[in-house]
This record gives sequence, structure tokens and C-alpha cells, in this order.
Amino acid sequence: MEALWEKTSDRLRGSLGGACFQTWIAPLRFVSMEGKRVTLAAPNRFFRQWIEERYLDAVRESLSLEAGEKLELALTLQDGKSASNHLKRPSPQQELYDDYSPNRARGPQPPRLERGITLNSRYTFAEFVVGSGNQFAHAAAKAVANQPGEKYNPLFIYGGVGLGKTHLANAIGHHLLSGRERKLRVIYLSAEIFMNELISSLRRDRMAEFKERFRKIDALILDDVQFLAGRERTQEEFFHTFNSLHAERHQIVLTSDKVPRDIPDLEERLRNRFESGLIADIAPPDLETRVAILHKKAAHENITLTPDVALYVAQSVSSNVRELEGSLTRLVALASLRGCTITLDFARQALRDLISEKLVKPDIESIERATADLLHIKLSDLRSKKRTQPIALGRQVAMYLCRKLTECSFPAIGEHFGRDHSTVIHAYNLISKRVSDDPAFRQTIEKIERQLKPRGA
Repeated sequence: MEALWEKTSDRLRGSLGGACFQTWIAPLRFVSMEGKRVTLAAPNRFFRQWIEERYLDAVRESLSLEAGEKLELALTLQDGKSASNHLKRPSPQQELYDDYSPNRARGPQPPRLERGITLNSRYTFAEFVVGSGNQFAHAAAKAVANQPGEKYNPLFIYGGVGLGKTHLANAIGHHLLSGRERKLRVIYLSAEIFMNELISSLRRDRMAEFKERFRKIDALILDDVQFLAGRERTQEEFFHTFNSLHAERHQIVLTSDKVPRDIPDLEERLRNRFESGLIADIAPPDLETRVAILHKKAAHENITLTPDVALYVAQSVSSNVRELEGSLTRLVALASLRGCTITLDFARQALRDLISEKLVKPDIESIERATADLLHIKLSDLRSKKRTQPIALGRQVAMYLCRKLTECSFPAIGEHFGRDHSTVIHAYNLISKRVSDDPAFRQTIEKIERQLKPRGA
């Protein structure tokens, strides 16, 4: 049966990535398979808790796929203790793990939503670090949480993977469920779960129950709405659900990795409704925000993180918050295994496989210069109030490239050009469409981008 675990490990390595696999899955050991129950052993309680919270479903699903049937999964410790057993006093090394464990001290249980779906207790407004890339989305989320159904309905939050969309969505849910005279009925789920519940209701002929559940609530928070794309029956039902909630002024919050018009195979009637409220973007965090995120997470977990280590990690990982937190978690795990403190040299060694040399990204000023040069426009005109066709087009191109090639948010770009964020959004959407529809114009944009690439890139 160990061959099953070897095949499962190969599958997990491919789906999770090499670094993640080596840190969290490789330390697991196959113990036994009795009937349809597979038992794996984790090296200590920290690993076991982390696997249970983050990777249990992925491991179980991969095991089932390799076995060709649905399997159950149990986690024990390598000393043979079951996950449900009371543990004897831990060894010094295990105590070190507990000091770093995310579950070291459990706060109040998360509030319950409809049908037992729970919010992530860590994703609250208090735990959200506000920076230039997310301040607009954060302000919009707070406004919606304080006045549901009255401001920004629907609220559509979009941005890349791991930037905080789900965090804000959960934070809204927490706020709606707390501190109110009347307990609000809130549903939070992903678009994929919405689709699965719809399919299940259709199969069991329980559509009346499905409609009753989703149309008699005070707030619907739907994560990763881009997964509705191409699902015609699901889109149709969500369209009617949306209309019913919106007509009653019940709050709708949606998150996606794309703006509505960029979601492929999305019905026009849904796209129009998504765009009828407020669209707020989340850009990758700047350096100062990344450092603040690391310090906040370290303080929350009672971890000592020196400024030089925090700065090194923040400078090395700039793509998203999830990778940033993952890097800190890796440092903590390795420091626990080796029983050492987290120093700058230790961080460089521990993260060498995760951190690669990054190409220097262009800044707004360099984009302005390249755009002005190629389109034969005075640099000063791009920030001026002039609205002649060549200057307006050049300004829109520069705004588009700033959003595409830098980590600046729409509000930050607008501030640089003396415009509001809605002007930048309009420019980005306009140029995106023209790039898609006009091959000659696309070549012009690509030429500017080539000029902005570092030599040798």
C-alpha cells in the first residue's frame, strides 16, 4: 500500500509545488490502510494541525483519485498517538513547535452562518493590513459592512491570487454577524460550492428549498465568482437570486480575479449587474505594506522577527500576501525543526529555493517617458489638463501600462496623473479592448513594453 502513497505524493508535488510539498507533505509517513481508511503520521503536533487546517482535503482527494475510490484519512503522530488522543507532556522540540503553532491559543469560535458554513476566524478587519494597493477596497468593504444594502450594492472586489479578496469578504461577514440588535442571515460560500449545491438540488428535486435558502437572506457573499463562467444553468439561477436579493436591498458581495468584462463566457445580463455597483481592485502590496504584514503576522503568532529579516523577506517576495505568509511559515517550521532562532543568514538559507532574482519592474515615470517618446507627445502633456485626441490617447496608454506593469493601484495611478480612480479604470478597460480588437494598436503597445524591459530580459 505504500505504493499508493508514493503515487499520491507525486500527484501532490505537482499540484502544490515543490517547495510547499517538501515543507509540509514530505515529512508525512504512511502508516497503514485498513479497508477504506488510510492512516498517515505527522512528525509532531504542529505539522498535524497545519495539515488538518490547510491540506487535509487535498491529501484525501489525491489519495482517493489514485485509489480509484473514496477513502477516509486519519492523521496520527509518529510516536503512534492518534489525533484524537490526549498527549503526554511534549518533548522540548514539540514545545518549540507549539510556540510557533497558529493554533497555540484558540480564541472564540467563529460565528456560524446558514447551514453550518463558517467564516475564517483569522480574516477580520482587525487583522487586515491596509496599504496603498488595497485601501480603496478596504474602505468600500467597511462601508458595506456598516451599511449593508445601502451603499455599494453589489460590491465587486477583484485582484490577483493571494492579495486579500477572501480576507475582505470574510471580514464583511464577521462584521455583519456581530454587534447588531437583529441577527442578520448571511451566506458566505464560493461560486464552486454554489454550483455544486445547485446541481445537488436539481438531482434531488429540491429546487424550491434551494431558492428559499438563497433568496431569504440579508447578505450573500460569493467568492471566486469567475467560476460561474460557462455554467449556463448556474448563471441562470444566480441571475434570479441576484435580482431577488437586490430588489429587497439585501447586500451582495462578489470577489473575482478579473473585472466583470474580462470574465469569459459570462452572460451579458450578469455582467451588467456586476458592474452596476462598486468595483474595487486590490493590487499587490508595496514594500512597506509587506513588511507590516509580516510583523503583524509574527506578533499574532508570538514570533520574534527582527527588522532585517522582515525587510529581506518582504523584498524577496512581492507577488502576493499568501506567498509572503508562506515564506514566514517556512522559516518558522524550519527554525522549529532545527531548534534555532530566525536570523538573516538563516532566512537566506531557508528561503533560497523559494526566492529567485526578480527583474526590475518599470516605475510610472519610466512608463510615462517610453509612452511619450513612442507616441511623440511631450512628457508634460501626459499630466496636463489637455484633452486633445493624441494626448488623451497617450495618457490612457500610460495609465493602462502603469496598471499592467507595476504594482500600483488604480487610485495611486490616478493620483499621479491628477485624475480619480474611475478615470484610470475607464482608460484601462478602453485600452484593453482596443489591444484585443486592433492588431496594429496591439503591436504599438507591445513595442512600448519591449522598451521598458531590462536588457537581457
